[in-house]
Amino acid sequence: MTDLTWRIRRWWTRTWRTVTALLVVRPWLLAGIVSEGDEVPDRIPVRRAFLVGVPSSWKWLVFDCPCRTGHRIMLNLDRGRRPHWTIHVSRRRRITVSPSIDYRGSNRSCHYFIRDGRVVWARGSRRLIALFTSRRMTHNE
Repeated sequence: MTDLTWRIRRWWTRTWRTVTALLVVRPWLLAGIVSEGDEVPDRIPVRRAFLVGVPSSWKWLVFDCPCRTGHRIMLNLDRGRRPHWTIHVSRRRRITVSPSIDYRGSNRSCHYFIRDGRVVWARGSRRLIALFTSRRMTHNE
């Protein structure tokens, strides 16, 4: 192998590793199970969620919203109360929640799905529109 070929190959390998490291997103995982809501830690790790209750009757799924603006989401898992969500946790602790999560607060609106540990923003979500608008603005400036 020539010196130039070796340099190109080394450059490509480094570049590919950097690009894949930036694109690979850690999945949403179940971080733990607590018996009461006040046992959920104040600081939940990024892309982690806590189940509240016991396996025979889960009460809540608690996590910080993926929009990263700091609001906490508490989804009701009790089938006797409405609205309620269902959760599936895979063997790898990846979370699937249904139906979608549609948070509407005073200053923000977030609508998304969590499927096999991945967040999929819903079409027309104000958060999704805001992300693309801010990207366009930064690229145009």
